[in-house]
Amino acid sequence: MAAKRKMSASVLMDSKESYVKYLSVSSADIQSLASSTQILTSSPDQLTVQNISTAAQIASILLSSKNISQDIQLAAVTTVSQLLNASATNFSDKTVASTRSLTETLQNFSLRSENASSLVVQPNLAIQSLKINPIGITGVHLTAFSGLTDTFLPDRINVSYNDAVPQDQFPFDVQMSINFKGIPGAGANASTDINIGFVLYNNDQFFRSKQFTVSLNTKRRVISGNLGENNILDSVRFNLRNPNLSSMSIQDFACVFWDYKLGDWSTEGCKKVTTSFNSSNFSGSLACSCNHTTNFAVLMSFSQNYDYSEALGVISIVGCALSVAGLVITVLFQILTRKSRGVSPTLLMVNICVSMTIFYLLFIFGINNPVQHTAASAPSQTNSIPPSDVHEDMDQGPCTAMAALLQYFLLATFTWSTLYAAQIFFMIKNAISGPPRNFNTFSIAAGWGFPAVIVGISLGATYRPNEPLNYRQEEFCWLAALTPNMTFDVQKPMFWGFLLPLALMIFLNIAVLFYFALTICRTTQSLNSTQVPPFRKKLLSSVSLAVVLGVSWIIGYFMLLSVDPIQHNILTYAFCLCNTTQGVQIFVLFTLRTKIFKEKFSIFRNSIPAPEVSVHRMSYHLWPIREEDPLENYRSTDFDQQVPNHMDDLMENPA
Repeated sequence: MAAKRKMSASVLMDSKESYVKYLSVSSADIQSLASSTQILTSSPDQLTVQNISTAAQIASILLSSKNISQDIQLAAVTTVSQLLNASATNFSDKTVASTRSLTETLQNFSLRSENASSLVVQPNLAIQSLKINPIGITGVHLTAFSGLTDTFLPDRINVSYNDAVPQDQFPFDVQMSINFKGIPGAGANASTDINIGFVLYNNDQFFRSKQFTVSLNTKRRVISGNLGENNILDSVRFNLRNPNLSSMSIQDFACVFWDYKLGDWSTEGCKKVTTSFNSSNFSGSLACSCNHTTNFAVLMSFSQNYDYSEALGVISIVGCALSVAGLVITVLFQILTRKSRGVSPTLLMVNICVSMTIFYLLFIFGINNPVQHTAASAPSQTNSIPPSDVHEDMDQGPCTAMAALLQYFLLATFTWSTLYAAQIFFMIKNAISGPPRNFNTFSIAAGWGFPAVIVGISLGATYRPNEPLNYRQEEFCWLAALTPNMTFDVQKPMFWGFLLPLALMIFLNIAVLFYFALTICRTTQSLNSTQVPPFRKKLLSSVSLAVVLGVSWIIGYFMLLSVDPIQHNILTYAFCLCNTTQGVQIFVLFTLRTKIFKEKFSIFRNSIPAPEVSVHRMSYHLWPIREEDPLENYRSTDFDQQVPNHMDDLMENPA
């Protein structure tokens, strides 16, 4: 039977004329239509734009009809409640007319009670109708208390009169007071009964604003207060509980009503109230006052509770400082020893060290945001609609510039390392001719130009002075990666402006590393056993290449994908240790272990006069007299030098 009703309603909802004709038949058929529409909307995730529009029109017509049974009313109200669960993306310009008619119908429906009190409650919709004699009454209060669920319940909605404030063990969600004119305590000057109606919406799906942008998953309840005789209205006051968000605080809010002529929220006739109701249950609420009745809401703008803790630990500071020192020495060594090594300094190695040194320095002194923002201590007194539910301060410059520089020099480091890998590949593949003729020129253009293009695109696509956090983070001067709901966002520049190009370069570097390791591990038939380099030298050569290519950064990707807290912490420490000391590793493998460096350092040490101590006319040298080292003949090729044309040179260690 339910399937038949669902099919019947589905057919009706595909035609705007069918259900109108349906209402001209018997009450049983109307009951069947109401039940069928309720069944169809019971799966809100499957509703289309057309379904929502037609179901809203059916519910509006049913609730506008007079002398309908309570079962039909309940089915129509249930349909409306279920429509409020539909996806926000299915509410568009095509549903504006039907939802507008529906909300106006609900306002009128709340004023049609023939009884003293009538309450219809569904999870997302509550309608309270009252019929009272205003003599001796200064105001009517409707309070919806919080419960164990985030929906409306009949026992959580309370009506009180005059100054009586309802008490409950739960805090309130929404409260509205309709105050009458007249001398306080004497009541309103009226002798006839009046109708009062309240409508509570659990969200603002039917009130789609164009001037207020929504990006958070916070709920904005809408409350409608209606009075049959507006000439006795003094004011309408409503309170909404301050939502407790662990990571965000209210920056500002606006007291608004839905302007049907404007088709959007408006603040006309409404103002903020500095004091709330005199009850402990209402502490921390947002209070408003308006001089008319309609649909009201509070539009809140939140700011993130930022944690400006220090970004660098002891491991990072010590590792980066040692890396800077090691890289500076490596650059000087490459330049000063070019004649004794018989070759010019490798362009690629020098540029890798320079870009990495600048990155380390920027990281040490600029990763922390020098401008720290705090949430507003109290909302402003001006009642103006915020542009968005997320508040962002205007960019003050230094942190954005630092984030762009960090992005540039880190990408430059990996670009140069990828070019270094390409050079190694060409030297293995073309042992005689080596890299292409214009490889150095291409390397300079690509090494410094490619990162500039990525940074320029990132800034142009995401950065705006009034929205700096689309490009960078607030706590640290680095690329933005998360949404306001703290979920990873692939549209942020952290993904496509850093992780994606970095992953591509690391993949290429790893491919060259495997190709290099496979090449040096082969045993050439023309070589005898005494000419084959030992396994230790082969392994050290591969490790040296892995270090300069930045392969250890792959740990960061595993760290991002890790969900286990213990595993995540282990990967975090490993990532920090490996990459903050990358400069030290380059210094040890490509400078400290080389024969030329050892010779130069020995000459430098011996050039310093040793102090002498005279005892009984005898002189003792504190340093031993240097003896001539026996002559040794061996060949060495650094990866930072031009690799000779023979394959066995590639297998030798930089030392």
